[in-house]
Amino acid sequence: MASAPQLSRQEMTNLLTKEQPVSLTSPLSKRAVSIRGDLVIKAQDPEASRRERLRTVAGGEVGQATGLFMVPEIVSYDDALGEITFRRLELKNFRQILSQRRDNQDLIERIGSALAAIHERMTLPDTGGVQGGTRSIQSNDRLVPLHGDFGLRNVFGLPDPEAIAIIDWSNADWTGVTGDVGLPEIDVGVFLISLFHRRIFGPWPVTQRHQVARRFLAAYSSASPCGLDVSTLREVVAGMSPAFTRMTRRRKGSLHALACRHAMIDLQFFLRRLSNPG
Repeated sequence: MASAPQLSRQEMTNLLTKEQPVSLTSPLSKRAVSIRGDLVIKAQDPEASRRERLRTVAGGEVGQATGLFMVPEIVSYDDALGEITFRRLELKNFRQILSQRRDNQDLIERIGSALAAIHERMTLPDTGGVQGGTRSIQSNDRLVPLHGDFGLRNVFGLPDPEAIAIIDWSNADWTGVTGDVGLPEIDVGVFLISLFHRRIFGPWPVTQRHQVARRFLAAYSSASPCGLDVSTLREVVAGMSPAFTRMTRRRKGSLHALACRHAMIDLQFFLRRLSNPG
């Protein structure tokens, strides 16, 4: 499959509404996504594809059992080729929702509760190992099944304004995590990094990141079977942030990466405030 230029999130969202075949190949991640009518075809490393398929199915079972979220339906797959065909959903960029809706507290809390349900209820037939990301696993650590890339770019709104969809159930390369099981703070940290990330001249600025983050964390903590350790979260975020900034520099350039670095400083400040509320 031929490579295509890296597209912005808005360009990708706009393409989701078109009927002609579209290639959204990302050479850096070695994954290719093609949109053909009401189907989305994703090609990648066969083992990564198999594990994403298993997570998507397991995540879909959690979403159906709890009613908290939807996942794309798998129409067909070929583990040997590393290809999955999904039924396309009518999606709305969640950053756009946050920038346009002031009454979004229920939706934010639903996202936190959805991640807690994934960590509590998702079961996988096998795993690709246990990892703590850049932090080593300790004997008393709480370990959960991971989504792997629980960022704003993979959480979408649906035509029902109170419903959400969660896609792309595979580990993000920049996190350094390859296992299916790990610290819950990995998924939580990925969400916060994506939330605080500033998109220069982006169409949908999220101006109340701290308030959104607090609502998300409160909802996750109250629903999670193992709670949330802020010190571990700070350590995980600090470990992943440099790689996220490097990825941003490769894809978007130095100016965008500079804004990203300041956003990560803001996130660390936010987490320190959580650790020391006084």
